[in-house]
This record gives sequence, C-alpha cells and structure tokens, in this order.
Amino acid sequence: MKKTLWGFLALLVVSLAFFGLRSYQLRSEALRWQGPVPEILSEHLDKTADTLEMAFTARLDAPVAAVFGAFTEPERGGEFSDTVRYAKLLRSEGNHKVVEFEMVILGQPQRLTLEFAFLPGEHRVTVKTVENQLADLSGEYRLTPSPDGTKTLLTYTGTSKDKAKLPVPLALQKSAMREM
Repeated sequence: MKKTLWGFLALLVVSLAFFGLRSYQLRSEALRWQGPVPEILSEHLDKTADTLEMAFTARLDAPVAAVFGAFTEPERGGEFSDTVRYAKLLRSEGNHKVVEFEMVILGQPQRLTLEFAFLPGEHRVTVKTVENQLADLSGEYRLTPSPDGTKTLLTYTGTSKDKAKLPVPLALQKSAMREM
C-alpha cells in the first residue's frame, strides 16, 4: 500500500511539473504574438572575411496574405519605406521581378538592382543582387502566421558579400543592413 501511495505521489509530482512547464511554454508563445514590439525582434550579424551573414526577425500586425501581397510589389517600395527614394520595375515574368532601387542608406544614396522570386505556397520570397557596385546580396524572407492568423513573423536570412575593398567599419556595415 505504501509503495502504491509513493508511486501515485511521484506520478502526480511529475505530471504537475510537466503541465507547469507546458503552461509556461504556451504563455511565452502567446506573449510573442501580443503587445507592441520594436521594429526588429532579433538580429544576428556576423562577418567572416568579406561576407556578412545576417538574420533578422520582426512581427507584423497583419496576416501572412497581406504581408506576402506587399512583398509581391517591390516596385512600390517607396510607399512603404523612407529608405527607398524610388523603385522601378525593370522586368516581370511569372513569379520573378527585377527592380531597380535608389535608397538612402546611412545618409548616402545607393543604387541597386534586385531580383525577387515569389514562392506563395511556401510563404517565401528570395532576393539576390543583379547589379550593385558595393556588395552582392542574397537572401530570403520567410513569413510565418501567428496561431490565430492575424499576425506575421517575418524572418530574413541572407548574406552580403563585399565587392569593393573599402575601409568601412563593421559597425557601420551592420547599421546599413538594419536600414535596408
């Protein structure tokens, strides 16, 4: 009888610990999708030789379909970002677009041409440099819906490979990537 009681108590303690941990995890997940957030939730910037590896996440208070719709019109970038002076659609074929941008990054005008590939079934957009004097950019935006479908977690991962050997401090390069 004593062994059964101790076994039952041990099972009860383990069960309570499990449910307590699971409850904490669910609360933490719910908080991730609620309340005001900064522009960038998390970032990772790491430079090795001439290549800067980047990862950014942001939460947008709009459903994935609306966010993806905005991404499919990069030529309207000037309407959505103060950084973009102008954006011009050069080519559009199927799920690919090539767009020329003039952006102000760290107060300096930059001209670049980017190719976008839209993968709606995967909620992804890939981007790569077609033309830029300073760097070759390559990356992808991945859109993840919130559990209730009203918000989107935007994750960008990519690289920026230096073309020009300029003595630009790493902190300045990281700031430029945050602005883009």
